[in-house]
Amino acid sequence: MVALVGPLGSGKTCFVQGLARGLGVSGYVRSPTFILLHEYRGPVPLYHLDFYRLTPSDADELGLEEIIEGTGVTAIEWAEHAEGVLPSEYLRVEFAFGEGESDRLLQVSARGDRYRPIVEDVAECVFSR
Repeated sequence: MVALVGPLGSGKTCFVQGLARGLGVSGYVRSPTFILLHEYRGPVPLYHLDFYRLTPSDADELGLEEIIEGTGVTAIEWAEHAEGVLPSEYLRVEFAFGEGESDRLLQVSARGDRYRPIVEDVAECVFSR
């Protein structure tokens, strides 16, 4: 479960495109703004949701709980709108604009013990350069 938080145009969908590539998903990953949920098949399924216009009751209709508990990876854009329906443990990625036009700042944090090793791996990768 990856919760993506940040302003419009900050790179949330681009991040999911890279996540999909890393999971072995082929094909184009697009923003789920109007479709609300995209499912991408690969060695590890990817479920891509957008909570910009959704409410917690919409999450029930989409079967969010079943998706999150499944075998794939769930990425939710505008996750700050989904706080009431997110599981107790997830990876949170916050996006912000940097100084340059194409610069982005990301803050990765773990909510719960399950995701702490991922944050540690990312920090090691970034700071070992």
